[in-house]
Amino acid sequence: MSVLRCQGFLEALALLNGEASDLCASYELRRLPDAPDLATALGLRVEDHALHVIAPARDLRAALWHIKTVPCGRAQLEQVCQRWFFSSRHMQAAPPGRFRAQLVASFMESIDDALGGFSLHAVTMTPPMWYAIHWDEIAFERDGERYLLHLSHSD
Repeated sequence: MSVLRCQGFLEALALLNGEASDLCASYELRRLPDAPDLATALGLRVEDHALHVIAPARDLRAALWHIKTVPCGRAQLEQVCQRWFFSSRHMQAAPPGRFRAQLVASFMESIDDALGGFSLHAVTMTPPMWYAIHWDEIAFERDGERYLLHLSHSD
């Protein structure tokens, strides 16, 4: 249930951060496919995305994207959230300071409830963009259970 709460939070923020143009904000927290390791799970996700979300569908093998993960900490996750939660002109008008800090803190509290104790990994790919103009991804992993926080703008 806590993951669903995080996803609802992210969906609301994506709506608030969608520009009044052709840019679309996508913020989501999803369970990654079962796999023997994090790299394989991320590869399965990009292959599935290419086949079922991108139009026209493409058969793009994960190896093409040189997916890498680097351990990261809570401070990096908070910075990523701060950047994406206030990425649109509309949300940049939000009062700085306490309001912004409380919004990020509320999300971090939800993440802690849902995925506390998971290790965090920043995800990178080469080429660095393939389904979005700008994006950040953080993978969460514990005992073979994996989730991906995806934040992006696409056209």
